[in-house]
Amino acid sequence: MKRTLQKGFTLIELVVVIVILGILAAVAIPQFTDLSASAKAAVGQSACGALQSTAVLLYASNKAASTILTIQSATVIAPATWGGNCTTPTYTDASGSPTTNCQTIPAALCS
Repeated sequence: MKRTLQKGFTLIELVVVIVILGILAAVAIPQFTDLSASAKAAVGQSACGALQSTAVLLYASNKAASTILTIQSATVIAPATWGGNCTTPTYTDASGSPTTNCQTIPAALCS
């Protein structure tokens, strides 16, 4: 009796592949859903770093402390909403994501 070679996959092989893909998807999807929240937090932290860098640059160029409003207006982060004072500056982006509390600007740089 002659055996003929069949081409293709069996039903069991297809089911096993679908189950494996389902498991991989169940593990991977939660990793990607939180990316936007962590990206917004990273933007807030970088904006705070820009604020502190601006304070240092203004102090270096003026040889005097600047007000928090001067520092915030000179910080080029668009669009942004700055708040707070030298001890507790805050940043909120245009989308209204949670406000980021920046680190304190040194008293020597801010009047």
